[in-house]
Amino acid sequence: MRIAYLALALVGLAQAGDFHTGQAARAVIGQSSFSARETGISANALSLTGGKLYAAESNRILEFDVANPCAICGLAPVSMVNQSVMRGVSAVAVLGKVVVIADAAGHRVLIWGSTTPSAGAIGPKQPDVVLGESIVDPVSVAYDGQRLFVGDASQHKVLIWNALPNTDDQPADVVLGQSDSAPGAASVGTPAALVSDGKNLFVADTENRRILVFSAGDIDLSENDILNSATLLPTPLAPGTLVTIHASGATNGSEAAEPDGSGPLPTQLAGVEVYLNGAPLPLLSVSPDEIQAQLPYDLGSGSSASLYFRSLRNGGSVLVSSAAAVHLAPASPGIFAIGKMEPRNGLLLHAGDEHDADGGPAKGAPITADNPAAPGEKVTVWANGLGFLGDEADLPVHAMINGEPAEVVSARLPRGAVGVYEVVIALPARVAPGQQARLQLVQNSVPSNTVTFPVQVSP
Repeated sequence: MRIAYLALALVGLAQAGDFHTGQAARAVIGQSSFSARETGISANALSLTGGKLYAAESNRILEFDVANPCAICGLAPVSMVNQSVMRGVSAVAVLGKVVVIADAAGHRVLIWGSTTPSAGAIGPKQPDVVLGESIVDPVSVAYDGQRLFVGDASQHKVLIWNALPNTDDQPADVVLGQSDSAPGAASVGTPAALVSDGKNLFVADTENRRILVFSAGDIDLSENDILNSATLLPTPLAPGTLVTIHASGATNGSEAAEPDGSGPLPTQLAGVEVYLNGAPLPLLSVSPDEIQAQLPYDLGSGSSASLYFRSLRNGGSVLVSSAAAVHLAPASPGIFAIGKMEPRNGLLLHAGDEHDADGGPAKGAPITADNPAAPGEKVTVWANGLGFLGDEADLPVHAMINGEPAEVVSARLPRGAVGVYEVVIALPARVAPGQQARLQLVQNSVPSNTVTFPVQVSP
């Protein structure tokens, strides 16, 4: 999925909301995905005016239209002027009587015009506030009249103060960026330039040749809130995976789709929409605390994506979450199970040699303590996150029972199924009877969660 829309990324932000530590960018400019590191843009200064973003490189200025709908990945400038820009301009921010300077040599940030009661007491040429305790290599600053932003190149982070600091070494309220060496939706390489319109923060990441757009949100959404619906873990997600999003306060109501395999799932339920890289996801259900959605099968070649949701509330108000990074992988298998304690009881069926009209195994009875599996029989496993599948898996699926390999008879996505794969396994004849066997799937060297199932006692 390469195309997303900046208008959708920034819509619903009339109320600015808050930035949240560790959140992801909602948009990327200059690359084909959040994980790409192509030729891109190496801006050393940024400016916003009239819905236009101006990015200055060493010998040219690029103009981007960020007010109208436009693709955020690989966004082309609407105009370009050959013009050099004075070095160091991004280390200075001036608004009204406030002046902020990033003193890289002194490993500090200097602020004049602070509202501290002692402002001016040490002389007109001395800064009112000095920030240095948590700052290593400040290379850029921005001030939007409310928040102060500082880019630290050595820490690969952007520090945010929700109000202009009025005491020396006041700690930051929010920290953006992760220490990942590879580019991603939540990582920041070198934040060489910053600019904010009060709702969105544009970060020129010269190390990864791109511009990231971080947006304030009303609800804090983290990558640990986005789970594989089978494993219930925030592991990397594969194409077509069913995901569970912990979203407390997303909506006051509940609504579920009624998939019948004949048409697409809705992209809005109970006023809630979920966006991955700016494109809406199909939804299965929405409740006040949880959203069930499905990732698309075409995720492109990127290994990182950005996900957020927006909720239209009663009365017309809109709540928008912060964006969270989603790590992507070709396969991330999971086995559906029930219970609270790991390993949970797997959802397995007896599978005979008969087939249904779709060519798959005829659906048998569930495997339970009262109806256990028999050594040597075939069982059907319901799985998630096996990636794109036609009649057979693109990436072979392997099975392990009690740590030993077991034969996978077939692995497929049944016609009309919504993200639930069907894996048929032939149990070894040597499975010890009268015990809870342990089952795990492996695909592309990635193991699934481990589940258990009962095996009958030999007569």
